[in-house]
Amino acid sequence: MKFIIFILILTPFVNYCSSKDVNQEVIETLLPLELVSINTFPENYQLYARDSYNKALIPITGTAESVVDSLIIKVHQNNGGITRTAFHAVNSFSLKIEIEAILYNYTIELFSKLKEEETLVASATNVTAGDVYVISGQSNAWATDWDNIYNDENLPPNAQWVRTIGAMHVYNKPAIYPEAKNTDWYLASGKAPVSIDGGQLIGNAMIGVLGMNVGVNLVKSEGVPIAIINGAGGGGAISFYQKTENYDLDVPYGRLQYRLEASGLKDKIKAFIWNQGENNAGDDVIDFKKALNNLYMSLKEDYYFEKFYVIQTPPGCNSKSGHQTIREAQRRFVEENENVNIITRHGFSTNPKTLDGNYFISDGCHYHAHGYEVLADWIANKAKYDFYGDTLDYEAPKVISAKLVSSASLVVEFDKAVMIQPDLFVDGVLYSIKDNLFAINNIRTTSISKIEVLHENKKEVRLTFSDRTISIGDTLTYVLNDNYPSTSITYRGPWIVDFNSGVGAIGFTITIE
Repeated sequence: MKFIIFILILTPFVNYCSSKDVNQEVIETLLPLELVSINTFPENYQLYARDSYNKALIPITGTAESVVDSLIIKVHQNNGGITRTAFHAVNSFSLKIEIEAILYNYTIELFSKLKEEETLVASATNVTAGDVYVISGQSNAWATDWDNIYNDENLPPNAQWVRTIGAMHVYNKPAIYPEAKNTDWYLASGKAPVSIDGGQLIGNAMIGVLGMNVGVNLVKSEGVPIAIINGAGGGGAISFYQKTENYDLDVPYGRLQYRLEASGLKDKIKAFIWNQGENNAGDDVIDFKKALNNLYMSLKEDYYFEKFYVIQTPPGCNSKSGHQTIREAQRRFVEENENVNIITRHGFSTNPKTLDGNYFISDGCHYHAHGYEVLADWIANKAKYDFYGDTLDYEAPKVISAKLVSSASLVVEFDKAVMIQPDLFVDGVLYSIKDNLFAINNIRTTSISKIEVLHENKKEVRLTFSDRTISIGDTLTYVLNDNYPSTSITYRGPWIVDFNSGVGAIGFTITIE
């Protein structure tokens, strides 16, 4: 952003005239002289990342001609006062001003002073300081309300403190201009944009229902503005989200990188939230884990984030081959990397949109607003634990082991206390975990006669089998297929969930010991 102020110098003829004598002919003899040029200055609605002292520094740089007596920066404070910083500037200038991370919109002004007269050079309103979160992945990371029930007008007043930059593309098609190069700052919006260009969607200020609710939740609990930058694009395999060269705006990685570079926040991210995997159904575990790791390493090279949150891919999107290999790859990836955590989309049925737990819309892939709101709560609550001192960890329960007790029973150990959701009626049929969610040697089993959380250790779940023998070396899978048996209905419960938070346990495939 560049601002220029001009001073008008009169010819000697004008010096002999009073102001009343200056006619049109004389005015045309005025000579312009560039006085102040601004290279760096805040934009309207811009958010700056706060430091550990709850402050943010705003850089202001530029050049000034020697004829300028001084430059003055005015910062309008929340108490009604104005801080005033005056300084001499010969040629280039560079300084930083400090603001506090509170729920307040700062106005920042730059004036030039010449012979006791102050002239406004640049101004920015609604400037804030707070924390930064980034979201990317497929359409469930974009996370609009696919049935169009969601409305930004129903958001609480604190939604005004959720900010973002630029425009978000939705589908994996070439960039739409000029939106693709937009780096303006906005009050964030969760509402889906209109369809343009043959069905492709794009939206200035868009962060989706998921992002909007993560932001609103954190603003409410932490009392600071939040920037959510969403770079998701729907319908792509993980190969489509890998890094490309030269900020390629035709792909999600390049579009997100372009916006993050412009934001000045690329090295100040609290958590990067990754939600993708649907389009990789049936991929080999090792191959998908390698691809996910490649993406992660690229992101670490280009940005700094304190945490990387992986949202495990649930049943859904009507896959014939299922998503368990993807879930297992995600599980192993999290296990092998520091500062990487996992949250699932399992367990939503504890707070269903309908009595049968149907948080999916009819496509069995995307969610009603309710589903995204629940996931947003879980993500925000995980962030509260990691960054803000909350004591309840919303990370999904992770499997530790599956140990043989006898030929007819085994015990699965998790890293957290768990509980089993009650049986669930779906379309008039009662479904139980024991009949639907487990597989032995990659074949769904209905031989489990009993499933129970051990009274003496709520981290352990015992499976008792009725008509088959279990051996050491067999594999146990939790959440094998996408649908209820002999139906096209996406599985949506019941689940094994965290005893305290309700977050569903991760899907896994492990060897029985």
